[in-house]
Amino acid sequence: MNKLEAALTYASWGWYVLPVVPNGKIPATRHGVHDATTDQDEIRRWWTENPEYNIGVAAGEKSGIVVFDIDPRNGGDASWENFKQTYGECPDTIQALTAGGGEHFLANYAPHMRSCKVAEGIDFLANGRYFLACPSDIEGRKYEWEASSDPFEGVAPMAVPEAWNAAFEQHKKTSSSASGNIIQGNRNDGLTSLAGYMRAGGMAEPEILAAISMANETRCEVPLPSSEIQQIVRSIVRYEPDHDVAASSAAGSEAAENLLDHLSENPDYFLTRATSFLNQPSPIPWVIKGWIPSFATIMIYGESGVGKTFVALDMAAHIASGKQWAGIKTKPGRVVYLAGEGIYGLRQRLASWSKANNNTDLDSLLISNKPIDLDAPDSALQVIKAVRALTDDDISLIVIDTLNNHMSGDENSARDTRAMINSCNLISSATGATTAFLHHVAHAADAKARARGSSAWRGALDTSILVASEEEGVIKITCTKMKDAQKPKDIFGELEVVDLGWVDEDNEPITGAVFRIKDYQPKDNQKETKKVSTYDKNRKLFENAWWASGSEVINNQPYISRSALVDYLINNVGLESSTANKQMKPSIKGGLISDLLIAEHIKPHENGWVVVNENHSTAMILNKNG
Repeated sequence: MNKLEAALTYASWGWYVLPVVPNGKIPATRHGVHDATTDQDEIRRWWTENPEYNIGVAAGEKSGIVVFDIDPRNGGDASWENFKQTYGECPDTIQALTAGGGEHFLANYAPHMRSCKVAEGIDFLANGRYFLACPSDIEGRKYEWEASSDPFEGVAPMAVPEAWNAAFEQHKKTSSSASGNIIQGNRNDGLTSLAGYMRAGGMAEPEILAAISMANETRCEVPLPSSEIQQIVRSIVRYEPDHDVAASSAAGSEAAENLLDHLSENPDYFLTRATSFLNQPSPIPWVIKGWIPSFATIMIYGESGVGKTFVALDMAAHIASGKQWAGIKTKPGRVVYLAGEGIYGLRQRLASWSKANNNTDLDSLLISNKPIDLDAPDSALQVIKAVRALTDDDISLIVIDTLNNHMSGDENSARDTRAMINSCNLISSATGATTAFLHHVAHAADAKARARGSSAWRGALDTSILVASEEEGVIKITCTKMKDAQKPKDIFGELEVVDLGWVDEDNEPITGAVFRIKDYQPKDNQKETKKVSTYDKNRKLFENAWWASGSEVINNQPYISRSALVDYLINNVGLESSTANKQMKPSIKGGLISDLLIAEHIKPHENGWVVVNENHSTAMILNKNG
């Protein structure tokens, strides 16, 4: 049984399913488990889009099932045995064997039992959680139904034994002080007291900041602004860990007041007379002088395939290796690159950069192994922990490539945008880094100079950088927003092919590419500029259609069929059918195909055209493979 057939079967049982990325556990839809459905047409659409999607099943009231998830890698085997000895044996039920060597035990939904960590290595999955189901697989290891406990053989989920309720009552008692709605008033006092306890216990600033921020989002009915959270933590960490002021039995506002009383001698928050500013220079600190401020939030954006990842990697690698970028001073330091796409493509690009720049030491460039939903409640803590596992130094720059690969929410929603930005601000505060989002331009033809998504993004940014095609082979980098300084002049560059000395399985050479600064002056001649811009417009239109239609490659040349190009012009550009078809005729002077054929940019192939311009063809394929 293939994955589509299995997903349709689960849906027919009333189990709500969702697609999960191949070879992984991350939802493949924008809203994750909230997109789970039993709609057969939607399920067919998902798995037709990608037959290799893993299958997620929503736990809880929707599907009518809950799951005891046993993870032996975290001591789940021993905990499960202790649990059964304490509360009674597990009845016959549906049982699955997971790809990680663990087990899932399914039970009927019980409203009083909420998702929680039952014990070390045992997670209870109910509302808001999901689990992977057979025949999902990760790194060649499959999720399978245990032979004697297979729902396809008619085995039903158990009713949760009455005796087990005691375990959940005990969990409720021990975690009642961590429930999501207990801090209704005195939020500042409560969080300050909590931070004080953590500091007294020896926790460091990044850990306290991450934990308090999570508590603020999950335990306060109305969360405090992130600036107040940072203020609380900065105040608390001024005390040495053995200064146990908050460990008083007065755990509420009294403990907080005791802590804050000690700050009066050297307060973190104060007012200053403006006259003192007149002779006090305050130069802006930079990561890349004039382009990327320190301690800022920026966005690098552009159309698909334009080369924004090459530009971002070039900046990151120069900072990490202590080199000037484009002849401009950088702040040497560690850079974190959160990679949301193929690591293999990134490997090629970094190898190309190292060879082109004669640099073999990139230890200060730290790369993630997979994407993470940065708008999830615990994501900031995970990133901070991963960074601190390698270095205690401050970070100069964190690159998030791309925004939509690291966000489960809706980029057009102001609320989801706020959650993402708050999480990234937390990471930035804990590591001292500037955060750079890589993103796409807006879809509308009249909005190509701005990034996609909610206006909340633009309001939150200190700097915006547009990467665009100036003309064939030329990449233009433009600062479209600089909050506290003058915008720098445009920079131009190009992608340069690099022979890596690698070969593929057929012993054919593998090449890479690197971004290079180009000595280029935009043409001032009006007639010549008009001629170039017409060609460039048609070239870019052809390339965009190629990306939208699936990026097919024939004989190592980008190919698009006539019908796909016509569909793009009608559905994406808004042309009438008759006008779109006229653009396909080589005899129509000034038409899309006529211009590109005359320029020898494309040539006919089968029922469409291939790109024969070597530089552009190579750049398109490199961007696709990367």
